Amino acid sequence: MRVRTLWRVPVFCLLASLLSYWLTVFAGPLFYVNRVANADGSIEVSVDPLRGTLLQIALFLLVLLPGGLWAFRSMTRREIACSAALLILPMLAIVLAQLFLPGFPLKVSVFLSPFYNWSGSLSSLLMRCSLPLPAATIIAQFAPLLFVPFGQRQA
Repeated sequence: MRVRTLWRVPVFCLLASLLSYWLTVFAGPLFYVNRVANADGSIEVSVDPLRGTLLQIALFLLVLLPGGLWAFRSMTRREIACSAALLILPMLAIVLAQLFLPGFPLKVSVFLSPFYNWSGSLSSLLMRCSLPLPAATIIAQFAPLLFVPFGQRQA
């Protein structure tokens, strides 16, 4: 296993999460927020859940496909799995602390939210499939392992 490739998946996922976060914050409302002007001049604002789901799917695939088809094509499946574990383990520990420690600081959660937004879109999709919040967020932390099938079988 090449040590120089271990940084690839965590760095790619963190950068993709930042991009996904900024697209969700700034471009998202343009896509899924409806504004309707009533006859009396008042404006009614609502969120379209179908468009929100489509945006989450698009953001998830926007990260998964370029990562799998371009960024990790020279890595073996074992290297991708080891590299993904470097990101999964600390993020899983943070998510478990957020879920099960009642006094977990909200400032830390808000600070870290841009860094795991990509897996957050997966957890959002899983919750739309009626998975409970703890199960969806724990499963979503394993999203970097979805890059493994895109790797080479052997070196």
